[in-house]
Amino acid sequence: MDNAYRRWQEIRKPKSSEFAGVDAQNYYYIRDEDSGRQVFVSHQRRLGYYTQGVTHRINNLAKEYQVSNMVLAPDDQVIDVGAHSGEFGLWVERFGSRYLAIEPDPVAFGALQRNFPDARLLKIALGAEKGEKEFYLATSTGDSSFSGGKEQKKVHVAVETLDSVALREFPTGRIALIKVEAEGFEPEVLDGLGDKLANVDVVLTELMFFDFYERSLSFSDIERYLLKYGFKMYDISHLSKNPMNGRTDWIDVIYVNDRVRG
Repeated sequence: MDNAYRRWQEIRKPKSSEFAGVDAQNYYYIRDEDSGRQVFVSHQRRLGYYTQGVTHRINNLAKEYQVSNMVLAPDDQVIDVGAHSGEFGLWVERFGSRYLAIEPDPVAFGALQRNFPDARLLKIALGAEKGEKEFYLATSTGDSSFSGGKEQKKVHVAVETLDSVALREFPTGRIALIKVEAEGFEPEVLDGLGDKLANVDVVLTELMFFDFYERSLSFSDIERYLLKYGFKMYDISHLSKNPMNGRTDWIDVIYVNDRVRG
């Protein structure tokens, strides 16, 4: 029944009350009640996040990430790894900060382009080394990753390291915030930043203990890695329990550089 419901969610046509319109490439959008702008989603299934409006959704997302009380400056530099359609970017946009979004899923990237036509956007994946890899798509749930099942559609994506991207896009100054959602590959993404991690103020990352394919992941590896560069855990948010067995599968964690704390 659960699998049947998920399949129905993938193909059902949304009610007209759930969206404001749909463009020529079948990207659904909602209208922001405050600004009047169109906010695009990657899949009709994701319209459900906006039943109470765009502002409510973005405020809730900020609470989940524990950044509700964080204030950015216009010249702050923010990197969003695994940006999907750019919801986190809608929060960053409130401060007018410099926003770089990275998303390898081609369908999600299409929504991202529509939401941020003037921002710096990269349709690549990040890893510990440069190359090319197979990438499994799960656009509707926002869980596309390097790990997948036989039944999943997959594409080949270019892989770069975070240090090369950061140096190219933000060659000077510190990076105020890096948000990383890489579905279990967060350690590889951060490893690709190397010693430049010391120039980052805050790291917001998803940490998985198990992925959806039962691959065991190491919380301690990324913890040790960030400690080496002077980061301390500030808070844990959005703890996710497996509905089948009650196991904690992943959490969102915010780390702050000691340089900022001091």
